[in-house]
Parts: sequence; C-alpha cells; structure tokens
Amino acid sequence: MKKLSTLAFLALFATNAFADGQVFYRYGWSSLSMDRGGQTFTDVLGTNGKNDGKSGKGIGAGLDLKLMNCPLFPSNSLVGEIFVDYNRFSHKKVVNAISHVAGLGSAPTEVSVSELAVVIAPKYRFDGLGKFRPWIIPAGLAFMVNSPPSNTTNYLDVGYHLGAGAEYMIIKELSIGVDYRYTIGSGDPQLKVKYSSLGANLGINF
Repeated sequence: MKKLSTLAFLALFATNAFADGQVFYRYGWSSLSMDRGGQTFTDVLGTNGKNDGKSGKGIGAGLDLKLMNCPLFPSNSLVGEIFVDYNRFSHKKVVNAISHVAGLGSAPTEVSVSELAVVIAPKYRFDGLGKFRPWIIPAGLAFMVNSPPSNTTNYLDVGYHLGAGAEYMIIKELSIGVDYRYTIGSGDPQLKVKYSSLGANLGINF
C-alpha cells in the first residue's frame, strides 16, 4: 500500500512538470560596473555636469527552445535561449555633444545612457524538480548597442553573457521566476561596458 501511495505521488508530481518551451518577459534592476561620465557624447567631457549614473532599470523578452536531454542526467535539458534586453542607466540634463560641436548652443538637454543587448546562449535547465526549475547560462554571445556611442563614435560591440535563475510553475502554461545576469563587452569600440542585472520574469510555457 505504501509503495502504491508513493508511486501515485510520483505520478502526480510528474504531471506537474513544465512544458519544454517558453516565451518570457522580464523587468530588472541593473548596474554598470563603471559609469560613462566625462565622455564626449554622454556629457561633452563634463562641460556642464556629468552623466555619471550607474544604476538603472531594464525590460526584456526572450524565447527558450529545448534542444536535447542531458546525456548524463536525462531529467535535465539543454535549451537554446534568444534574449533581447534593454537597460537605461544614467539620465541627466547635460550639454548635448552634437549641439555643442555644431555651434547650436550649449543649453543642457536630457541625455540617456543605455544599452541594448541581443543574447544567444545555451541554457542548462534542471527539469526534474516538479514545479521548481533552476537554470544556468555558463556562456552566451551578446550583440551589444551602446548609446550614446563611444569617443571614437562606434556603438556596436560583442560580448560575453552569463546568468543563473529559477522559476516556479503557477499552472502548466504560466510561471514566474527570478534571475541574475552579467554582460561584459569586448571593448572593440574603445569602450568596455560591463553591467549586471537582477530581474523578475513572467513565462508563458508551451
């Protein structure tokens, strides 16, 4: 009888498993490792105040598609993630570089320091824990857009992305989760952007 009860419980537990794929929407709090104050396009070298804030907020969305079961641990899986993330950090009233250089006046205007990243990454997911599902991203490729551009007027970069998180299934089609992510630019545009982000997400499972 006890064995049957255990099997019944395990069967019920298995029916609560997540679906394989997911579309998710994320809101987060982010922080630059080093501010961008004193640069040409952020505040004209600090001519009239520095645009040097490091903390910000971000929104993002992503798609997870299961690639395969883990060969060593079949209850876990390898997932492909495509993630689009936008973060705005400093947002201050400073001298606008273009207006200043073009001689159109030096009146302060609002300038935002932001980062857009499109990430393609493998995600290792622990699928055998019922309604609770942790995951890690050991190494992902990030295509980054820096705004404003660097002092060399370049704004495109590539970088390294890693993360870890967990989610909980409310119903089979819907889950909530938290994660921590870190992105490091290569520095190709003579600007090496590094930022971290702590976020909460809502997932639609399919």
